[in-house]
Amino acid sequence: MHANALISREKIAGPQGELAVYRSGAGPRVLFLHADCGRSDQWREVIDLISPEFETCALDFRGHGHSAAAANRDYSFPARAEDALAVADTLGWDRFLIVAHSGGGAAALAFAGSHPERVRGLLLIDPVTDPSGVPQEVMAAIVAGLSGPDSLAFLKQYYSTITGADEAVRVRVLADADATTPESRAGVGKAVAEWHAGEALDAYRGPLFIVGADATDGPSALYALRPRIPHVVAHGTGHWLQIERPELVADSLRKLAKRSEA
Repeated sequence: MHANALISREKIAGPQGELAVYRSGAGPRVLFLHADCGRSDQWREVIDLISPEFETCALDFRGHGHSAAAANRDYSFPARAEDALAVADTLGWDRFLIVAHSGGGAAALAFAGSHPERVRGLLLIDPVTDPSGVPQEVMAAIVAGLSGPDSLAFLKQYYSTITGADEAVRVRVLADADATTPESRAGVGKAVAEWHAGEALDAYRGPLFIVGADATDGPSALYALRPRIPHVVAHGTGHWLQIERPELVADSLRKLAKRSEA
C-alpha cells in the first residue's frame, strides 16, 4: 500500500488463515475488496484521494497478496465474504460502505445478501458479469486453464487482454498475479463458473451503484440484468479503472455515501 495512504498493515485471524489488512484515514468507514487474483494495493490511488474523508480498510483475500492460503481451499464468493466479515468484526465495524472490483463485487454481494444490516451501500467497480452469458465451452476452458499446471501463465495471458492501453497498469496487474497461490487461481475460476448473478443481485436491496467499462458494457452486465441499478460507464479504460480513473471512483463513493445517509 502506498505510503501516503497507509496507517497500518496488520494481520488478523481469518476463518481459514491469517488475513493482511491495510488501514487508513478517519471518517465514515469503507471496506475495499479487490479482484480475483488481485491484491489490496490496487486501491492505492483511490485511498490516497479519500483518506482525509473516510476511514478505510483494504484486505488481501485468502490466498492473495500477503494473506495466507485457505486451509480448506475454499475460494468461493461466499467464502471470501467470510473473510470480509472476519475483518469487519475484528475492527468492530458495525455498518460500513463496501467498494469492490471485479470478482470482489460478487463477494461483496454475497456479504450484503447475508448481512444487509451491516452494509450502508455497495459501489461495484467493473464487477464480474453474468457467467450464464458465456458459452459453456469457453467457461470450461477458463476453469481448466486456471486449475491446470500453467495456471499463472494462463491468468497473465488473459489479464493482458483486459488491462487496457496503459502499459504501467498491465505490468502492475501481472506482478500482483504472482502473489496468488495455485489453489486460489483454481478456486476463483470455479467460483465464477458457479455464480448465479441474478440471485446475488436480488438478495440485496440496499444502495448500490456500478461503475462499468466498455468491454463489459453489454447484456451480461449486472445493471443490464437489473435495470433498476444506477450506473455509469467509464469509456476508454481497461478493467482496472480504479487505477486509471481513481477520481471517478472517489467521486462515485462520495455520492454513494451521501445517498446512503438520506
